[in-house]
Amino acid sequence: MSTFQIGQRYTSEQEPELGVGRVRQIEFKNVVIDFPAVKQSRIYRISSAPLKRYLLTIGENAKNEKGISFAVENIRMENGLAIYLGRGGREMKESDLIPKASLRVTDIFSQLIRGSCADNKEFVRRETATALSCEWQNSPVRGMIGPRVNLIPHQYYLCKRACSSSALPRLMLSDEVGLGKTIEAGMIWHSLYSTGRVVRTLILVPESLKHQWMTEMLRRFNHVFTLVDEGYIHGLLNATSDARDIVNPFEQENNVICTVEFVMSQPAVMQDFLRAEWDLTIVDEAHHLICEDDFTSKEYLLVNSIAARTKGLLLLTGTPLQLQPESHFNRLKMLDPIRFTNYSEFLKDEESYQKIARDLSKLPVDSDDPMDWDDLNNALPKNSPIREWLSQENSREMTAGEWVRRIVDALGTGSVVFRNTRKSVGGFPSRKLFAEELKPNAEYRALVGKASDADPDHSFDILVNGLLVTKYKTTWKEDERIPWLLHFLKEHLRDKVLLICENPDVVSALASVLAEEVGENAFVTFTEDMSILARDRAAASFADERGPMLMIASEIGSEGRNFQFSHDLILFDLPLDAALVEQRIGRLDRIGQTETIRIHVPYVKGSAQEVIFHWYHEGLGAFGSPLMSGGELFLKYTETLIAAMAEPKTKLSKFMKDTIPLVQGDSEMLRKNIEKGRDKLLEFNSRDPQVSQIITSEIRRVDADERLKTLMIETLTAAGVEVEPGSVPTSLVFSAGPQVEAGSIPGMPTTTLLSQTASQSGKTEDEKSAGGAGALTGTFDRTVAMQHDEISFLSFEHPLAQGVLDLATASGKGLTACVIWDNAGCKSLMMQYNFVIEPSIPAAWGLADIAGPKMIRVLIDAQGKDCSERLSEVDSGKMRNANVPQKVPAVTETLRYFASTGHALAKRIASQKMEIEAMESAKKVEERAEQEYQRMNHLLTFRGQAQNNPVLDALRKNVAVRKKTALSPQIRLDSIRLLVCR
Repeated sequence: MSTFQIGQRYTSEQEPELGVGRVRQIEFKNVVIDFPAVKQSRIYRISSAPLKRYLLTIGENAKNEKGISFAVENIRMENGLAIYLGRGGREMKESDLIPKASLRVTDIFSQLIRGSCADNKEFVRRETATALSCEWQNSPVRGMIGPRVNLIPHQYYLCKRACSSSALPRLMLSDEVGLGKTIEAGMIWHSLYSTGRVVRTLILVPESLKHQWMTEMLRRFNHVFTLVDEGYIHGLLNATSDARDIVNPFEQENNVICTVEFVMSQPAVMQDFLRAEWDLTIVDEAHHLICEDDFTSKEYLLVNSIAARTKGLLLLTGTPLQLQPESHFNRLKMLDPIRFTNYSEFLKDEESYQKIARDLSKLPVDSDDPMDWDDLNNALPKNSPIREWLSQENSREMTAGEWVRRIVDALGTGSVVFRNTRKSVGGFPSRKLFAEELKPNAEYRALVGKASDADPDHSFDILVNGLLVTKYKTTWKEDERIPWLLHFLKEHLRDKVLLICENPDVVSALASVLAEEVGENAFVTFTEDMSILARDRAAASFADERGPMLMIASEIGSEGRNFQFSHDLILFDLPLDAALVEQRIGRLDRIGQTETIRIHVPYVKGSAQEVIFHWYHEGLGAFGSPLMSGGELFLKYTETLIAAMAEPKTKLSKFMKDTIPLVQGDSEMLRKNIEKGRDKLLEFNSRDPQVSQIITSEIRRVDADERLKTLMIETLTAAGVEVEPGSVPTSLVFSAGPQVEAGSIPGMPTTTLLSQTASQSGKTEDEKSAGGAGALTGTFDRTVAMQHDEISFLSFEHPLAQGVLDLATASGKGLTACVIWDNAGCKSLMMQYNFVIEPSIPAAWGLADIAGPKMIRVLIDAQGKDCSERLSEVDSGKMRNANVPQKVPAVTETLRYFASTGHALAKRIASQKMEIEAMESAKKVEERAEQEYQRMNHLLTFRGQAQNNPVLDALRKNVAVRKKTALSPQIRLDSIRLLVCR
């Protein structure tokens, strides 16, 4: 046997089902081979290893993990490793071949001839998995199927629009509060990640949002992001014994969440942060990126330092765009530095755009009906300069709505900014305030005042939030809100009630009091001190009709949880941050809420609680309608507000008389300015009901398809996983049996995964291992998954589903089968060949949905006749497993025919079908590339920048290059089945 070298590829002659292995280690007389297809390793004695070298031959397709592939034209050997050479000087090392590389055709037929056939059920599972995988990869909604989200139209349109270009998106997501910017960003990431367009992603957030983002990415998108913080870095340092081996913490994982505060806390952390490279960066609370009036925030400097080095960039902000015009421009400059170069020019362009917007103001942009050209002609003033653009030759090649969208893209900010508003989207409930004025307990109030004076740094928490509990746990029970709460709960025994307060210590204190008064089973708690798994269980219990009627949550209860089954919200205290108040209400006030939101605010008369209540109610109007921006007014009136809360007895009256009317006037003026500044065309450009309907209808069709469910149950059962009905209707419990090796089934949770998830929340080892390692409860019903956070939503894009597809197709199982076909109408042998067409188009182009892999099946009889039209009969027939006759000359000769001439004939038939498929794909690829060119051409023409533009030249070249690439797919044999016809 030849000398082993690390990186060489081998197959096992005794266990061909292991697939293709790679030499990992050579130890004296032994060699260690990894078989990635089955996630197993083998140790062989070098002198007697039953291994066969796996080398590609001329004409075969070489493909690496980056998706690069080419036909092998020559091979050279270097230090025992094969170097595959392709056209144009392309090279690929043997060690870089993709791990899923399948067995060669001769190996597949050798298995059959030797009689090493799989059970027909294994073959069918492989065939089904291959077909479903190809179908999923070609789906127009690939990347949008898997997120655990409701099918909200504007979110799906935004995701589709963001991912439709061949370039990664650089966008500002600026929907109003409550419209789901976090979900939209997550959906965009998931789509790009699922299609292989991004590998490394950074989510940069304020400290207060890090847990929310971790939870959202795991719960909605089934992915564990790594939180890089002080604890994570200490863990890396503890694992490194040599200072020379210290690594960049931002380069150890591909998907990272980090806080702005942590990055800026230490120079060394900042240096490591700036060295890391990212495919996609998501920045939440982007309105903190301030660069205006000679002031530049640290947050702006930080993000601006990496903006040019990240291919994709998403800035999230709910703040109305016109409130910080110069900072808004500078954020746009981050996204598109070529277009947005000069602030003065930007203001002039905005002024011109507003004139055009006025000309288009009569268009029915708020309607869900498609816009037609008559609408456009009737709405435009006769002297509008826009009319000359209507006469352009290529204007009528698109719909009127698309034409308007291109106007917004070209002359406004629609190419980089998306903004949906509650008014344009619709479907939101109304709000009703129940102000609960409470009589003060004089003795208790005196104690509160004393504690506040003694601890001025925490005076607000003591005066308003009830943090007195940390100093006087027993006396705190005298807080006026507690008897009110007990009385309230008795009157709302049948209502699901969400109570939110700012501090987890207050949650704990309330839980202690309620446990004594109403019993521990009457409520659940929900705080940042709990692990993600524990919070999921609490949320599930609260959502259960038979579960507790009350949830007591700290501010983390304002994260992106779906509590819209509840209609009563108790704001036990009111924070100074107005955004937090809106986030709290937003847990119930969301699209799909069926009833009016009842907001209960208890406050003690004559206390600091009353001051801040009136600030929010009469001043900002926060309880009646969404609060657009209270931060600016808080800065303006900070001193007056804080002074009134510190001395309510002497200053409340004056505060109500003098300050509240001013705040009310400023707030109303702010609302009017925001409404006046509404860019209805931008809002029109941010949604398209017709496109959304096509997307959501297709997703519903995919959701209803039972084939994936059947395949997963059959494949996992065969692998030793027990599948049983769960306690919730439509749910299934997948439990790995004792014979299943940990990690052998991709996507099945393990103790390691649960530990990693829990450790990110600072849990103990007991908590980390709780929750059933090696088991998963899931449902294929989107509605059920939305109602039960603890149940996984299973779709093509869930890790377990992807694991099943890999399990059924990547290993050597199911490669060959031999069956008896009773009542076939003839007595002969037939061979079924299953081919897969694999395009050579890079994932980065974003064309997989129109030029993905496809499966072609061919059926040949022993005389060389194409019998493929009978495959439908084969599918419906009852096949019985059979053994391949050994040492029967006639059979052996026929099998050799099927392996050579018959295979060549089948491949020729498949290749003819492939040419047709390739031409159709190439046409679609050309059309999409042409559409991208035309869209940019329109955009630059409207701006007067189309002449000799290098961007246009590159896009024009792309049309021809991508069409040519689509016309050159590769074809490979995936599996074969011998049919003994009777």
